[in-house]
Amino acid sequence: MLSAKSLLCSVNDAVNVSTLLYLRLPPPSPWLGPWTVLAAATGARNGELCGLEWANLDLDAGTVRFRQALTIVDPAVLPDTGAPGDSEGDGEASGVGARRKELAVGPLKSAASNSILTLPPFAVQTLRRHRHQQLRLRLAMGQPASVGTALGGARRPPLPVELDLVFRTERGTPGNPNHASRAFARLAASVGLAAHPHLLRHALASAMAANKEPASIIAAQLRHADGGALAQRVYIHQLPQTAPRLAELIEGVFGPAARNTQAVSAGRLVEGNRSETRASNPA
Repeated sequence: MLSAKSLLCSVNDAVNVSTLLYLRLPPPSPWLGPWTVLAAATGARNGELCGLEWANLDLDAGTVRFRQALTIVDPAVLPDTGAPGDSEGDGEASGVGARRKELAVGPLKSAASNSILTLPPFAVQTLRRHRHQQLRLRLAMGQPASVGTALGGARRPPLPVELDLVFRTERGTPGNPNHASRAFARLAASVGLAAHPHLLRHALASAMAANKEPASIIAAQLRHADGGALAQRVYIHQLPQTAPRLAELIEGVFGPAARNTQAVSAGRLVEGNRSETRASNPA
């Protein structure tokens, strides 16, 4: 049974997410507000959001399909140029003499991750505004429509590729998933919250569970490949009102009032069967 503490945590998560979505303070980066909205509306993973292209969004139909994830490439597979990465865009380096890290788009976690999701109206409106603002910024800064990054994987040498990313830095470079996490944490801290981007995914699943959505539906929204096993274990709880509700259900099916209704229905069924028998076997 869902404890009062767990129920309170679920409610608090929803309140905290709403606070972040409707925050009036300007976010640290222009992309962070829309990024947060889409994460909350879809439950998408950080790398999926950072790797999303405009072609994967159909704002007229109100749908999104994540096809790739932006990941940090293992430095061991990179050629050693000795040049540090861009700390805000396509790579990063940590410590003196550290090998640079680069970003690359790679496959999603599973085939289930490639499904189409329907967006709520508030997310569509936010993305329309973001696309307009991104275009204005790009034109003002003389930035190209596509962003240069790499196609590969965490342990494969990347190949150059141009992407029309939905979320990019002010300088027109890809958004590093690690930087997105830190920017979100700073945004949350500005209103007194200690939060990781996973809060958005968890809050969405918890809200669906509280509204009695089955585990299979939650799994489809989060694009789990297990058909709902994880959602059942983590998010689906027996709510405090479940037992009384089930008792009412059973009363409605098997109780006295139901027996009277069922008796009438059964009588009609028997009489109907007898009539059919007499019609098929005339004297």
